[in-house]
Amino acid sequence: MSQPFSEYIKIIGKGKKGSRSLTREEAFDAMRQLLAGEVTGDQRGAFLMLLRTREETPDEIIGFIDACRLLIEPELKSLTPQLDIGCYAGKRRQLPWYLLSVAVLAANGYKTLLHGAHEPGSGRLYASKALPTLGLDEVTSIQSAKQQLETYNVTYLDLGYVLPSLNTLIKLREVFGLRSCANTLSRLLNPSAAPYCVQGVYHMHLDHKHRHVNEAFPNFDALCFRGDGGDPEVNSERPTELFVTRNGNTEVPVLPEMTEGWAMKDKSMSLETMLQVWAGEIDHGYGRQATLASLTSYLLLVDNLDVQTAQEKAAALWQRRNKKALPFAKV
Repeated sequence: MSQPFSEYIKIIGKGKKGSRSLTREEAFDAMRQLLAGEVTGDQRGAFLMLLRTREETPDEIIGFIDACRLLIEPELKSLTPQLDIGCYAGKRRQLPWYLLSVAVLAANGYKTLLHGAHEPGSGRLYASKALPTLGLDEVTSIQSAKQQLETYNVTYLDLGYVLPSLNTLIKLREVFGLRSCANTLSRLLNPSAAPYCVQGVYHMHLDHKHRHVNEAFPNFDALCFRGDGGDPEVNSERPTELFVTRNGNTEVPVLPEMTEGWAMKDKSMSLETMLQVWAGEIDHGYGRQATLASLTSYLLLVDNLDVQTAQEKAAALWQRRNKKALPFAKV
């Protein structure tokens, strides 16, 4: 039963003793109203920033996701990727090497839907900006994304085409000076209901929270880990816990570190470096290992492999890549 939106602000904002968390049902109704534009700008800001100060509970996130999926563009059901990967953080220290992992998957028949957003003024390198240089053209509709996915086994779709109202919330960072729960929801969205979903997070213990959320949606398998800068890229300079949720149950295999020492911040952030590594013209220690480690994690999820077998398969697929061009490059 729907309540006035002011009631939800009151529930979460009545102080330490008077406030409480929303139930899944309340969270669903609150987010549905917010995304549907049924609240005022003042109400929207108050609600999002009250949540920001204490962080959302798993039940609240689950209810929010229910509302998001209800309002997703219906045409997305026509997309049939095998793997869903959200790309929302943007890179600021290293290039987005995980995109080469996705290229290897595409070259071997795995269909992947990438989706993301970008925050103006962040100074980060987003997948949306990197992919055209790597050869994957920008698409401007769900229909063109479907065609691109069928042709190249990969496509990137901006959140503005997936769920415009959620994209609007992400852009509010310019107004608030802070991120909101929209950044978490977008990663968990899996808008095309792909059977496998990868989520990269940044903050400590956020992977634990994602695990509990993923366990509430047993209709697809999910992988969550603390990725480089918060993107879905394994930083192989440290052991990485992989929270793998299947049928509502989670296991946590650990991907061991694969490099010695720490890479310095990439000063140039030139995408040409990624093309040269793919072509085998140069070696880039961090980039090569991040590509292999990320590919390992994706294969572990999609092919249901143990860590060692996934590592061996990732290395073999990387070695067999067509160095002349990425699979979606125009030649």
